Amino acid sequence: MKASILNLFHTYTTLLPGGLRDCLDPTNSTDPTCVGGMAAVSAIIRLSKSRGDGPAFFRPTIDRESQFVQMHPEGWGVNRLISHDYFGWKSFMAPVSLFLDEDRLSKTALLTSDFRSMITNVDLTPTSVWSHFLDQILIDEETGTAWIHLDNDSQPRTASSIDSLVAALDYIAYVNTLNGCFQSNQTLFDEGSNVTCLMPAVYYSDKGVDLGNKLLKTALEHPYPPVLFSDSNGDHFEPELMNNKTLVLTLDEDTSILTNLRVTIDLDDWIITNFTLERIDLSDIPLDYIDDEYTQDMIYLRSLADQALANDPVVGTSGFMPFTRIDDWRMCMAGECIIGNLFTDAIRWVSDSDFAVLPSGGLRGEGWDAGDVRVSDIWGSLPFLNNICTGIMSGVSVFRLLNYSTSVATFESTYTPMGDRLLQMSGMKMTYNTKLEGSDAGRLIAVYVWDKVKEAYVPLERLKMYKFVTDNWMCDHFDPYPSLLKELTMDGEVNGVVDQSRPIQDIVGSYLLHLTDLGITYDTSFRGSHVNDTKANEPMTFVQTASSCLNNYYWKKEILTCEPCPGGKHVKFADDLISFLITKETSNLNLAGRNVLSNRELFNVTVAPKQIPGWLMLKDSAVDTSTMLQPGDSTAIEFDVDKSSLQKGTARSTVSFGVILDGEYPGCLTDLGITFDVVAEVRGEENYNHLGAIRAVGLSLMSLSMLGSLFFSIWTHKNRKKRVVQMSQPIFMHFICGGTFIMSSTIIPMSIDDGVASIHGCDIACMSVPWIFSIGFATTFSALFAKIWRIHTVMSRAMRFTRVVIRERDAMKWIILVFTLNVILLLSWTLIDPLQWKRQYINGDVTNSYGTCQADGNASDVFVGLLILVDGAALFAALLLAYRARNLEDEFTESKWIGVACASWIQVILIGIPVVLLTRTQPTAQSSAYNSQSPSVYERTTSLECEPDKDMGDNNAKGGEMKQESTRQTEEDEENSVDEC
Repeated sequence: MKASILNLFHTYTTLLPGGLRDCLDPTNSTDPTCVGGMAAVSAIIRLSKSRGDGPAFFRPTIDRESQFVQMHPEGWGVNRLISHDYFGWKSFMAPVSLFLDEDRLSKTALLTSDFRSMITNVDLTPTSVWSHFLDQILIDEETGTAWIHLDNDSQPRTASSIDSLVAALDYIAYVNTLNGCFQSNQTLFDEGSNVTCLMPAVYYSDKGVDLGNKLLKTALEHPYPPVLFSDSNGDHFEPELMNNKTLVLTLDEDTSILTNLRVTIDLDDWIITNFTLERIDLSDIPLDYIDDEYTQDMIYLRSLADQALANDPVVGTSGFMPFTRIDDWRMCMAGECIIGNLFTDAIRWVSDSDFAVLPSGGLRGEGWDAGDVRVSDIWGSLPFLNNICTGIMSGVSVFRLLNYSTSVATFESTYTPMGDRLLQMSGMKMTYNTKLEGSDAGRLIAVYVWDKVKEAYVPLERLKMYKFVTDNWMCDHFDPYPSLLKELTMDGEVNGVVDQSRPIQDIVGSYLLHLTDLGITYDTSFRGSHVNDTKANEPMTFVQTASSCLNNYYWKKEILTCEPCPGGKHVKFADDLISFLITKETSNLNLAGRNVLSNRELFNVTVAPKQIPGWLMLKDSAVDTSTMLQPGDSTAIEFDVDKSSLQKGTARSTVSFGVILDGEYPGCLTDLGITFDVVAEVRGEENYNHLGAIRAVGLSLMSLSMLGSLFFSIWTHKNRKKRVVQMSQPIFMHFICGGTFIMSSTIIPMSIDDGVASIHGCDIACMSVPWIFSIGFATTFSALFAKIWRIHTVMSRAMRFTRVVIRERDAMKWIILVFTLNVILLLSWTLIDPLQWKRQYINGDVTNSYGTCQADGNASDVFVGLLILVDGAALFAALLLAYRARNLEDEFTESKWIGVACASWIQVILIGIPVVLLTRTQPTAQSSAYNSQSPSVYERTTSLECEPDKDMGDNNAKGGEMKQESTRQTEEDEENSVDEC
């Protein structure tokens, strides 16, 4: 039997045996810090070869994160100096993320043509500069193995892991077939043979267990399965042989452990016949391994460490950083600490998260003076190789995280076992009371999160989602934080995911460099992220349980919240009211109605009719039963109106449908109801309440008044030469008759309604009433006033033996003044707020209405008041002068009769205005209103026509008793005395 031995070595150990300041004297074999690292790996492999264990295969893991690599002048290239140039290894393991950071990769001499990376499922184009330094299948001639390295295929620049595995196994099988390996059973180790036969081996480096199981299943089912399938996160910590052809092993991730697997393969049948596994502790290797060559290796590594210490580049500037940890003194365990602010600010910046948190225990360091910040300062503040971990959590989960932290933390500046549970934070502030009992309701009082839009801290919202960032220690190891960060269950939450591409120390350096580029020095002052309010006694109560839900609330497990019971308020009809008007013209038509029922909720509902009025008949038989409506669906409810079931008048009924909510809402009422109303009005003939025959009464009174005005005006003109008429000043008598004639014509527009005119005509008639009446009134009473003013002035001066000349044109100014004021007010009224014809329904009955003149605004009432004020002033002035002229001879003044006329007017006003007001508020008495208003106008005009002329009869009687010796010349002299004195 021909056999081949595969001697595999694997470890995640670091380049150096410890930190930069460990193993300062590499010749001291008793110094425990000088044991480990790549020097120990090299010594163990040398000893294995010297024992004749067979060809060895080892690939170092690329180190991009340690303080040593970050500070060394070569950067990532120091891996090549040690692994390739010094120890002679030809390839290394690296994740796909190595090729994502092209900027840093291009600035370091890591990759060379004889020191190459190997990833099978990386997706680099042939034109990529890095494709020349990459092996997708690594062929190790010394061991005769073809290595397939698979990484997580959810990252950028990756191909499918399963497709890449199948393609690689197919390719290796194809090469073996071309070389005749499966026929001749020859291998690379056949003496004198030129045939190359390759043994495939698979390494899966990601932590995804599900994908790892799928890859293993795919490998085992392949016609030419691999000799070895190894992963880093499975459960095969002890080698397991499957199908006698594939050995499955989970490699140890402990950086202090070196795994040595020796596999014996039967080359005749290509089966594994034997295997051994040894795990060697690199930190405690036997003295046999520490020989002169090992010491020389350590001296070389020490020289590189010294180069790194000497380099220590400046990465930025900051203010004074106080010391954080000395012996048992722990600043960060007592509350807010500045170094915690810096590290959380940096990881929040690089991840663009809403807030960042870090545990207090790992933060330490002696601080630094204001000014330059070096790489060693950052690593001295956090000496652990940590990576960031990001996810999304709700306000409820944020509360649980902080409530646990503040409840168990001791808030003491000296070390306590639970002191490191206190979280340092950025983008968030919290208030707590350390005097409250931490194990019961908690100490947390309030939490505020930075709002990027408002640029202010706002209260934590219970159901809002927040992106968080922390480190892998909290996400994966620091109990119980992994359960709070990686077991998130609410909808929208995302468990924490670790990003191993960069250490946190590198991120802090980049953050400080970013601030320096902006001309900013990092502010090291306290900002109040931790506030201890010992007077606050009401802890936050964000956490709810099913038993805490109030009435009309139900427990929604997905968001751990008591939600209001769905009221179905968004399941409703399009119209709340549908009206029908049944008139004589539509009584023979078919009346049908339609209403749309819509579901605008986020869940299904079932609807069914519950109560339908007897005079409505549903059309669609489908709605007689239940109907399912999905979110956004609608259905039309159509019905007919049975007119035979309705009587004259208005019928109003409610159509009711039941709504059943689809879903589980424990404790909620899910059987609801929605309704809409239907109104049907059976209408008879419409009653407009027009004036009708009563109009003739008003027009008749108007005619009598107008005829009276004409009669008296003609009589005055005919008898104008007579002494008694001349004493009454005929020109003013004509004005009075003209004014009463105009006032009488007011009855004409008052007699117009929409039964005899158009709406526009009615609008004109409405505004004509105040115009005609006011002009007539102004003309009449201004003439009366002018007439009595002229006589009163002349006679009162004569009694004082004072000569005065009052011509007719002097008295006319009072007529012009009153007339002008009326015109101005009427014109303004017409332009600003005119009266318009409007029809009003009586008690809401659309079949019974009346027409009236109304204005749109309140300005109309103001103008009415001003007109009353002006015309009333003329009336009062006339009364006042009549009273003053009461003692003058009746031959020259008619003050008695003017007073009687004015009193008659006042009597009409006192009786007429209340009657008008009463009738205008009683629309059914519209005819009565007209019947009272038109006689009122008639009475006002006739009182002015008749009363002043009564004096003519009295004066005629007196004229018969006058002495016969009065001659015509005397009469002319007396007339002249009136006109000229």
